[in-house]
Amino acid sequence: MAEKASLDNKLSLAEKISAFLAFHVLFIPPILFLLTILFAPSVIITRALLLYITFVVWSGCGIRTQLVYGNPWRRFSEDFPIFHILRSYLRLSFGPLPKELIDAEKIEGAKFIFAAFPHGCSSEFRILMEGVMQHVLPNVHHKLRSLAATILFRIPIVREIALWTGCVDANRKTAERNLDKGNSLLVLPGGEAEQLMTEYGKEKIYLLKRKGFIKMAMRKRVPVVPVYVFGSSDLFYTSRFLYGPRYWLMKNLGICIPICRGMFGSPMCPLPKKVTVILGSPLNFEMQGSSPTEQELDIAHAKFMKELKLLFNMHKASYGYGDREIEII
Repeated sequence: MAEKASLDNKLSLAEKISAFLAFHVLFIPPILFLLTILFAPSVIITRALLLYITFVVWSGCGIRTQLVYGNPWRRFSEDFPIFHILRSYLRLSFGPLPKELIDAEKIEGAKFIFAAFPHGCSSEFRILMEGVMQHVLPNVHHKLRSLAATILFRIPIVREIALWTGCVDANRKTAERNLDKGNSLLVLPGGEAEQLMTEYGKEKIYLLKRKGFIKMAMRKRVPVVPVYVFGSSDLFYTSRFLYGPRYWLMKNLGICIPICRGMFGSPMCPLPKKVTVILGSPLNFEMQGSSPTEQELDIAHAKFMKELKLLFNMHKASYGYGDREIEII
């Protein structure tokens, strides 16, 4: 428990303020756009909407291949000063890799589906880990793509940051095209449902009904690597206020509105909690034909859930979470 509890005391006030400002800088584009819509004169609003519609059409149709295969800019992911500040603030690190993954990653043409849990309120770890993956997975990192929500590619600047950090549009066809091209994938199967149910102090995983990534892995004969992110659930204090209506919005309209507060009460800057990413061993699943039967899929899905639990239990005491149990919903 000491490592988890003492991080706040290890950070200076200057480090906290730097991180606070850095996280808010990333949210400036959508905030400015929202403020323009709400408070600007009608002429400016009309022009802003026309520019935005042009941007959406251009980003969605003009260069669609970037949304499918990505447009990673490695120097940006590794050297962007704001990312350095944020990685330092969260003390982002990776646990030791299992021998099975080290050996499998060395094989020429190796590719994987990395399935990460829990999502957390905003999955800060995803964008930040991209800049250090070359040290963790030196042979596959340059062909690793992350599935990200479509809405991110509709927001100016945010879209570019997503593309430069290896994100692609999160849909089945895009995922399969990347696997066919030889790319590996990082997926967060819990998605918006898991994001909404994030609760400070608890390890909640939305997985019982999430079988699509397992089915895709079986169809494409790609091993799945379970990933657990310690600290992700504790980056924000969360609230269940109006949870029912917010869940309805998420379920029916795809609008996820987590209510949370981090450092200094901000909903944008997380609390100073250490984040540690643990990668498990690659899992291969058996099936007879070209596509799994319902029974084969259920067996493979149960195997993944079992291995994810084992991964969590194996490492939880080492990273200060020995008193917790994983809850799969």
